[in-house]
Amino acid sequence: MKKLFFLSSFLLILACVTMTSCGKSKQSDDSQNAIEVEEQESQLAEALSHGNLKQASAMADSMSLFVDDFTPEQTVQVLTAFVTVHKDAVSKRERRRDLETIRKYVDVYDIALSVNPKDTRAAFEKAKRLNPSLDFDSIATDFRSKLSQYDSMQDGSLISAETEKPDSTATNAKADSVPQPSDEEIPLELRPAE
Repeated sequence: MKKLFFLSSFLLILACVTMTSCGKSKQSDDSQNAIEVEEQESQLAEALSHGNLKQASAMADSMSLFVDDFTPEQTVQVLTAFVTVHKDAVSKRERRRDLETIRKYVDVYDIALSVNPKDTRAAFEKAKRLNPSLDFDSIATDFRSKLSQYDSMQDGSLISAETEKPDSTATNAKADSVPQPSDEEIPLELRPAE
């Protein structure tokens, strides 16, 4: 009986020590992730300032994995990197890279605003004052529209919608012309008085 008591006590103490050490490991992982994101932030700024878009794109992709933990300034920096990569992809006619970048931009934008809307919007306004072409809200709206059009083309709904749309000139011509007599007779009760 004593052996069983000592064994159970030993296992209980071992479990407590293990759980405590796991908790500390989680805290060190969080702080290590924060340090890693800060290092990536400075590397991203350096890559953008030197025009190294390949590295900037890779850094922004890597940083976007931690968007929940971003400061508003980090959000602005990553979104700015995505806009820069988007412009480069458009100029080089790299459609796939452009679409991937647009999707990443919209994802980061949405998550950042859902986590910290007030401070993120303030950072957006500050960035817009420094660079008026960086209107993150209108860029997100434009990107959503492009993604919607692309998705519609891929699933065929845009093509079928275009073929089903009546010609506007034909519609106007019908509206201006005299109505054609219908095959159906209007019931006497519904006819206008003569």
